[in-house]
Amino acid sequence: MNKELVILFLSWIICVFLLLTFIPKERKRYFQIIFLFAHATAWIFQYIQVNMGLVSFPYREFEHATKMSFSLYYLVLPTFAVFFMLFYPEKKSWIRVFIHYLIFSNGMHFYMFLVERNSELVHDINWHWWFAVSIDLFILYLVKTFAFWFRKGLNDKIS
Repeated sequence: MNKELVILFLSWIICVFLLLTFIPKERKRYFQIIFLFAHATAWIFQYIQVNMGLVSFPYREFEHATKMSFSLYYLVLPTFAVFFMLFYPEKKSWIRVFIHYLIFSNGMHFYMFLVERNSELVHDINWHWWFAVSIDLFILYLVKTFAFWFRKGLNDKIS
């Protein structure tokens, strides 16, 4: 088994374990919606990156179907977004919220950096860390905005 398959296999095992273990049972539906929204948003940005020639994925799960990575943007980055929202510091100072954004956007980029340096899963062509972190910040902001909007709709229906 090559190291790309090992990395993907471990990523799937760890993400599924974290999602099943740490998401509260009473809030699973809410976090499923967050996961799906983050998944769709990440795929859009990945599609733009690939078509602009900023990133390539030499090793892909579905080589003939798409030029994009399936596991990294289907499971790993949405898992980061779910935990971003799970630990989001509501009603805290803007500094605490900003630090929360920085931790998760840099965490996402650090994971991708490690994968890029140690495997053939990702190759950054014209992709700089500051640009990647900025895009991750924007994706997390979109996820947070959607999650709060969605939760407000749920609270209105309950009351």
